[in-house]
Amino acid sequence: MRDPFLWSIPLVRCFGVQVKLHLLFPVVALGMILRAAFRTEPPPVPGAWIDITIIIGLAFISILFHEAAHCVVGRAMGGDATEILMWPLGGLANVDLPHQPRAHFLTAAAGPASNVLLGAICLLLLQFAHPGGLTPSWNPFTYMLRVHDAQIVLHTWGDREVLVPVFSTACILSWLVRVNYALFLLNIVLVGFPMDAGRMLQASLWPWFGYRQATFYAVIAGFITMFFVAVYCIFAESVLALGLALFIYMACKTQWIILETGGEESLFGYDFSQGYTSLERDLPPAAPPRPRKVSWWQQYRQKKAAKRLEREEAERISDERRMDELLEKVQREGMTALTDEERRFMKRVSDKYRNRHS
Repeated sequence: MRDPFLWSIPLVRCFGVQVKLHLLFPVVALGMILRAAFRTEPPPVPGAWIDITIIIGLAFISILFHEAAHCVVGRAMGGDATEILMWPLGGLANVDLPHQPRAHFLTAAAGPASNVLLGAICLLLLQFAHPGGLTPSWNPFTYMLRVHDAQIVLHTWGDREVLVPVFSTACILSWLVRVNYALFLLNIVLVGFPMDAGRMLQASLWPWFGYRQATFYAVIAGFITMFFVAVYCIFAESVLALGLALFIYMACKTQWIILETGGEESLFGYDFSQGYTSLERDLPPAAPPRPRKVSWWQQYRQKKAAKRLEREEAERISDERRMDELLEKVQREGMTALTDEERRFMKRVSDKYRNRHS
C-alpha cells in the first residue's frame, strides 16, 4: 500500500489494523498553530495557539474513531481492514469489502454515525458540567477560542452566555462536540465521490442501476461537490478547502478513467485499487473476500474451545468405558449389586445421552 507522496510513519497496530501518520499532517498542524499565534488581522488572542493545538489533538482522536468505525463495520460485513492513514485532510481506511451494496453502504455510514455517537455522548456529559446545561456553537465555520482571561464563551439552552475556563471539563467537552459535529457535516453534506455521503449514494443506486452506473453518478456528484468546495475555498481563503477540492477532483478523475477505460492511474501515488477508500474497479462479483485475519482474542477463544472439546471427548470415552463395566456387572449379579454411587452414575450418563439425542 503506497500512501500519498510515500511519506508516512507507523504509529500503532491494533486488532490487525496498522495506523500510520502522514508526515504532512504535523506540517499542516504546525502551520495552523503558527497562524493562530502570529496572524495580524484580527490580532491573535494571547494563548489562542494553545487552543488550536488542543482542538487539533481532539480532531485527530475523533477522525481516528471515525476511521476505526469503518474498519469495524467493514469486518462485520465480511471484509477485512488492514490500515488507517491519518493525513492532513482527515483519514483513509483501507478496507476490502464484498461486492455488495449493503456492505458498502453500512461501511460508509459507520463513519458519520460514529461522530454522531461520540458527539452525543459528549453533549450529554456537557449538561452535567454546568447548572442548567450548556450547548456549544453550532456554526460549522467558526472556532471556539478563548476571548480573554483564558476563558471561552458557551451558551445555556436559554441562550445565556457563560464564560468557561479553558482546559476545564466543559471546555474540552464542548470542543469535542464541535469537532464531531463538523466532521459529521463534512461527510454528510458533501454528497459526492469519494466522501462518505458519495459512497452511500453509490451504494443506494447500485441495486437499481448496477455498480458501474451507480459509481458514475457518484463521480458526477463528486465533480459538483468539488465545484462548491472550490468556491468556498476562494471565498474563505482556506488552504485546507483548496486541498480538499483538489483531492475530490483527482479521486473523481481517476475513477472516471477506470470506469471508461479500465486504465491504471493512481492518486498522488497512493494505491487505491483495494479497500473502502479505494478508487474501485468495476470487477464482476467473482473473487470472494480474502480470509479474515484471526485476532489474538479469536485465537484464544479457539484454543479454549479446542481444549474444552478435548476434555469432553476424554470424559465421554471414560463414561462409556465405565458404563460398559457396570452393564456387565448388572448382567452377572443383577441391579441389586450396584452401589448408590454406581446407580447415580448410570442415571446421569443415561440422562446426558438422552438429552443429546432428543
